[in-house]
Amino acid sequence: MNSQLAKLEPAPVWRLFDAICAIPHPSGHETRLAAALAALAEKNGLAVRIDVTGNLRIDRPASPGFEDSPMILLQGHLDMVPQALATVDFDFTREPIPLTVEDGWVRSAAGTTLGSDDGIGVAAAMALLLDPELKCGPLAGVFTVSEEVGLNGALALSAEFLKGDFLLNLDSEEEGQLYIGCAGGARLEIDVELPQAAVPPGYTGLCCEIKNLAGGHSGVDIHLRRGNAVAFLARLLEKMPEFEVAALSGGTLDNVIPREAVAFGAVDPARLATLRLRAANLALEFAREFDAPPDFAVELRPAVLPERVWERSFREKLVALLATCPNGVRSMDRALDVVRTSTNLAAVKTDGAQLKIRTSQRSLVDAERQKLTDEIAAHFAPAGGRPTVDNSYPGWEPDPESELLRTAESLYRELFGTPPQVKVIHAGLECGILAGINPALQMISFGPTLIHPHSPSEKLNIASVGRFYEFLRKLVSQLQIPPEPDK
Repeated sequence: MNSQLAKLEPAPVWRLFDAICAIPHPSGHETRLAAALAALAEKNGLAVRIDVTGNLRIDRPASPGFEDSPMILLQGHLDMVPQALATVDFDFTREPIPLTVEDGWVRSAAGTTLGSDDGIGVAAAMALLLDPELKCGPLAGVFTVSEEVGLNGALALSAEFLKGDFLLNLDSEEEGQLYIGCAGGARLEIDVELPQAAVPPGYTGLCCEIKNLAGGHSGVDIHLRRGNAVAFLARLLEKMPEFEVAALSGGTLDNVIPREAVAFGAVDPARLATLRLRAANLALEFAREFDAPPDFAVELRPAVLPERVWERSFREKLVALLATCPNGVRSMDRALDVVRTSTNLAAVKTDGAQLKIRTSQRSLVDAERQKLTDEIAAHFAPAGGRPTVDNSYPGWEPDPESELLRTAESLYRELFGTPPQVKVIHAGLECGILAGINPALQMISFGPTLIHPHSPSEKLNIASVGRFYEFLRKLVSQLQIPPEPDK
């Protein structure tokens, strides 16, 4: 075990989190982690099921005398978002995440995402399932796969996998908040064919790059003035019509705000000085629009001369469409003090003579999300864009009067002397899907404090983990029907 984490409390949670981080588990590669957790559960006498999708359910039987208590599901996801600094070469499918402790926080020591989303939730659930001192009714852990790439594991769950009365989703990211609703979402890809032209004689190769933005989660961070590298690159190219574009690349995953984006192409050497000055001025303009990190940069540098570039009139049309593509917060819900509807221009990638554009939309209102998705699909029609929605999922409608919520609120106030904040989150929790599979489930979502999820700056607050686990353990105890006294 990591020597720094070995000193932290609650020890069972940190020991399990350390073990989870030691097993590579990006989306699509959760099999080893699921097998390790299953083996640990079976070693401790718990029943294990893994479905054809790779979702894992671990069942702990009721303690003697607690057989009539409700069944509680502890729910989280096994996969993590694989993001690394541009300067870091890291294979998330093979390398463990090295951990370090710094000023009360745990983070990756390798310039990568930490995986506390949702590794810490899974660790807490496993610690509770394995706790020999806990007396409770039937308890189960339900751990899904591929949450970060479209909630795919949750979408494949059977009703049998979700048999239970209460569900505690452990995938929230701020201590002291109880979530009772979430946004639904969609992921939209647009494919555009790129008419090609010859490189003008005498031109030289050039690379234009936007780099070192903060990035972040495209739901919970979308309102934080982080900037979007793909959107900035499109605006840069719109102001540099002399630059002949050959290829674009930027962004990584649909649920991550792009940190870097790059264009490769060609330019008349006589225009280089002018373009550099224009780029420098635009960098200052961009930096005023958002909370720019100290190392944010717009760079022009020599590159290999491409064989072909985009046909010029088409280049102007497509760049203008990218520069004006809806991006960011679309509307706010003032009553709930949360983003209502948003969209993320997530990624662009040139594949031969085709450009693939990835976007994701979120909304508390499914009809608004559908309208925005349709609007963005139509936005690229003038360039012949072919839209495909490859993933959509419903939101989670709040139930502010549930028995589970009342119990959780009362317990939190009793433990910590302050009421929790009851909120709706602008992110795609699995609860919306789970409610559709088992409408009888009462659900809330909560977790410790972690910041900058989905980015290499991600870190997990140590003190909040202790309070989170104390609340979780006592909430499970509070939901029990006590055994009848001996007569």
